[in-house]
Order: sequence, then C-alpha cells, then structure tokens
Amino acid sequence: MHDIATLARVERPVVSTWRRRYRTSARPFPRPRSRHDNQELFARDEVVSWLEETHRGNNADPRKESTSGAVLSDPRLTDPRNVDALSALLGLRGLLGSPLTGLETDALLDAADALDPDDTLLLGELERAADVTWLADAAEQLVAASWSVTDAHDRLLAARPPVAAARALLSAEAVRLLTALVSPLLDDLGAEAALLDATGCRFDLIPELASATDAPVVLLGGNTRSHRLNRRRLRLAQVIPALISAEAGWSVTGPTLNLAVLPAPGHAAASEASQLSRIDDAALQLTPSQALLALAPAAVLTDPLAGEAGRRRDHLLRAGQVRAVVRLPAGLLPGRVRESMGLWLVTAADAAAPAERRTMVGDLSRRPLTPADVDGLASDVLAARQGVEGVRRRAWAHLHPVLTASLLAGGGSLVPPRWRQGARSRQLRSGADWVVSLSEGSQAHLPSYQLAVAPGRPESVSVGQAEQRGWLRVLTGRRSDPSGLVSEAPTAPVRVWDADALAGPATERLVDRLALHQQLDPVFTEPGDVLFLARPRPAATLDAEGGGAVFAPVRILRVRSGAPLVPAALARRISTQTSTDWRTWELATHAEPGALGDALAELAAERQRLSTQLADLDRFTIDLTEAAESGQLSLTKKENHGPSAS
Repeated sequence: MHDIATLARVERPVVSTWRRRYRTSARPFPRPRSRHDNQELFARDEVVSWLEETHRGNNADPRKESTSGAVLSDPRLTDPRNVDALSALLGLRGLLGSPLTGLETDALLDAADALDPDDTLLLGELERAADVTWLADAAEQLVAASWSVTDAHDRLLAARPPVAAARALLSAEAVRLLTALVSPLLDDLGAEAALLDATGCRFDLIPELASATDAPVVLLGGNTRSHRLNRRRLRLAQVIPALISAEAGWSVTGPTLNLAVLPAPGHAAASEASQLSRIDDAALQLTPSQALLALAPAAVLTDPLAGEAGRRRDHLLRAGQVRAVVRLPAGLLPGRVRESMGLWLVTAADAAAPAERRTMVGDLSRRPLTPADVDGLASDVLAARQGVEGVRRRAWAHLHPVLTASLLAGGGSLVPPRWRQGARSRQLRSGADWVVSLSEGSQAHLPSYQLAVAPGRPESVSVGQAEQRGWLRVLTGRRSDPSGLVSEAPTAPVRVWDADALAGPATERLVDRLALHQQLDPVFTEPGDVLFLARPRPAATLDAEGGGAVFAPVRILRVRSGAPLVPAALARRISTQTSTDWRTWELATHAEPGALGDALAELAAERQRLSTQLADLDRFTIDLTEAAESGQLSLTKKENHGPSAS
C-alpha cells in the first residue's frame, strides 16, 4: 500500500480511500494477490493499469515509474557493491552516449578503462562487481523507464542512498536555500568565479549548484564512495570538475566561492572541533576576491560552545573574517531532523580595528523558511560580503550588526535574541472586491465570460514541486550559437529562441529549417510552451504557436495536459521573480485552468488586434505627414452641413 501511494504520488491514506470507494465500481481497485509478514501485496501491472485507466493520483506516467521501481527493488541491490557498480554503469552509459546492451563484461571494463584511465569515476566499481552483465541490463531498463540517464541515476540514489552518508545528506529545502545564496555571491565575485566544494564529496548539492549557476567547479580530492559519486553526478551533468589535493596547505587562485557543508557525507559523527578545523583550513587561504559559505549544525556555528571547539571558533571570530552568522531552522538534514543548522559567511580579514569590527547576525530558526525569507537572506548575505558599501545600500531583511567583541565576551550564543515587530501583513482583496473591480473591464474585453465570487484561497507550488508531481517538464535548449544560422529571408523559416530573444526587445530572428537540421539536432517548442531565462534576471514569454528552435541558456517549461497550471499566467509570474534559482519559483495553481487559459488567449488576441491597428495608424500618420510636406497633397477639413448646423 505504501508503494502504491509512492507510485501514485499521494499520501498513504488516499490509497485506503480508493480501495473503499471503488470496491464495487465498474473499474474496481485491484485486489491483493498475496500476503507477506501481515502485509498485503498487489500485482504491479494491475495497479498501474488501474491508475492509467482511472487517471487517479499525481503521476503522469505511472507505468514508466513502475518499471524503474521493479529494477530498483531487486534483492541483489541490497549489496552496496552492486549499487556502486550500477551507478558506475549509468555514468559509463552517459559518457558513451550509447546503450550498453549486448556488451560483455570485458568490453564494458575496456570502455570504462578508456574513459576513466586514472580510476577517479567508475572503473574500480565495475572491477569489484560480481555480475557486470546483469547490472548493465538493469542500467538499460532503468534508463528506458526514465527521462534521461541523469534521471535514471537520480532514481537509483533516491531508492538506494549510500547508507554511510544518509545522516549527512541535505533536504531539498536546504539545496534550494544554498542555491539562492550561492548564485548572487558568484555573480558578485565576477563572471569567471569558480565554485569550490571544500569537502569534495557533496554529491547531494554540488551537481545541482553547477547546473543552476553554470560556474566552473573545483573539488578537493578524495577516493571515498561519496567523493567518487560526486564526480560521477557532475560528469552526468556535463560538468568536468578541476581536482586539487586535499593535503594540508591546499589553496586556489582567482575568484572563488568556497562551500563547506558539514558534516561531510560519510563523517556524520565528526566532532565540533574537526568541523571547525575544516572551516579554518578553507578560511586561511581566502583572498579579497574569494569568500567562504559554511553550513553546519547550529551547535558548531551559533550555539554556546566550550572546550577546544569553543577556542577554535573564537580564533576565527578574532581574525575578523566571519562577516555573517545565521541560525537556521531544523529539518535541513533529514537524517538529523531535530537539529538546527547554522550559516557563516567568511571573507578575507576585515581591515577595521578589532574594537570597531561588527558581525551581522540573524535568527531564522523559529519558523519555516518562506521564499521571501530566502530572498531576503540572500540579499543580506551579499551585502555583508560587500562590507561598508553593501551596508550603506541595504535595508536589512533579517540580519543586524553586533560588535564582534561583544560576541567573544558573551561566551554564549552568537545569535543574541532581538525582538522586532513583525512585518505588516498585506491586506488581501476579497472576491467581492475583485468582482466589482473587474466587472467594467470584463464587459468591455470578455463579454462572454461571467465573474462570480469563489470560496477558494491562493495555492502555489514551486517549479521543482510541479515537475516532481508530473505537472510539467523542464527542457534545456541546445547548447550552440545560432547567430551563424540567422538569415534575412529563409525559405522554411524557424524562429530562434535564445538569450537575446528573451532578455532584449521582442525582435524576431529566423533561421532556415534545412540549414538548422544540417548543423545540429534542434530542440523545438510546442504550442503553449513557456520559454524562460533565469540569469542575469528572470524573463519568460509564451510561444503560442510552437515550432521555434530553442538555444541554451533558454529553457522550456512544458505544462502537461490536465495540470492545474496556465502557461500564459506562468510566463507573467516568472517575469516578476527575483531569485535566479528557477526550481524555487512559486507558481499559482488554478482549480479551472481551462477557463483562465481561454480568457487569457482571447485577451492576447485582442491585444494583437489593437497593436496591429496602432501600427496601421502610425504608418498612416507618417505617410500623411510626408505627403502634405511634399506639396503634392492638399488636405481640407470637410464642413458640417447637417440639420443642426446654423
């Protein structure tokens, strides 16, 4: 029953409701086929067929996910060596770009040796596996049941996470938070700023950050399962990281954002002193063009701390490098769900006199982090890195300055309580207010629609949540420069959607379809696709006609049929976002998306008609003026000789 709920992407009690409600219907819920340890077991194909025929649940393709579930539930994958080997084979599949079917063990090992001669990614995992051929078949089945090789690998990690790393893995909320913090810091450090994983093994974070920021990635070396898994996930994301030795005295040059997320996978029981030692190692070599963002338990970074660990923390504070200290809520580490986390921003030493140094502190641990909280914290942290200039330009959302000397002298928490009046709640307009306000415009622009008060309330999901529920897909444009293909009068025109098309004025650029296919495998839009750009600032537009060629960094947001989302409304909402992490963008859901979609389409058509009329009026005005000025046209106003004339 739990597996059915997971497959349908619903809560467990929903399945019980389906069994009871549809017991005697024309399409009854499948009956259990056997029992095991007092647990009812159902036939997988029967459950999948019932979900497909009744359209119950939130999974747009339960059969595909069921196939992957069958592969991942194989008892042979209880052996960690087989899990590692399957991960390595998926990595090999991604690097080869072709199926592994039919390849014998020796051929697979030869291919791995050719692609990974230094054994930093996958060769060792395959050499230790007992049955590489079976695992290769399992890898192909998993890829066939997934959107891509990367998606197949993500499914493997979700079903079979490394046990030793489980207590140190980040939640999705923590990944979104760090993405929102990292993006503006990288932008501020410079266009060529690199992202450094100061542990080298954050496979649950660094690949996502690399995809979201497009920054070069640097990793500390290491050969643990987590280190190798991190490198495999990065290669599947088409990122080739630079590796540096983890020996004492390591350093990097150039603009760099160091990221130390502790405890590291595989070292969940690391002491407070050892975690602070890692932060100290990274802080020692910071230059003015570098910064360090550290996320660790609040017991390490913000709460009262004694002994050797307390002395290490005081040393870091006295050095004048800790610019911001934030206490975050619990739940960011699912394996330590009750433990609050802390955040530090560390830079090169403050040039101010020790008695005048200030540290920005804030406490966000008492409530869940909202998107507005995350955006405000990201802006605060960026201003804290910018020093005096940032302080002058910033109206602080969550942080406030405290004399660093007072933090050292207090001997307690680094985040002292500060009672502040809550933000004023925004007054929401009632349904009756909206009806009155929109009635006149509705009669003029949408005469065939009726407005009425509804009892609903606003509901939203993030892009990441909507994608997970199967409501939409996010596709990446082709990584190529279309400028050489653009032509003035192509015989078979195809519109180009690239960064210039979204970020600049609405100018239409065309390429010839035949020339396009000759040079690359294009990614085309479908009618109703939303095209969006996350950086340097969010921008989006609706392609109502489809058939356009999309080029990175532009992405496609494709809404599935039946989803409670309206593409035209999504494009407008995306264009108002401030965060550059598109997975966290909040999208409004609609109980009747079809009606709103039709209304917005009619309004868009009306806007196009009026725009055409205005263009015609402008052309007529210009021609009339030129004709009169040429002396070749006489213009006389007609006199009114009607009945009322006197």
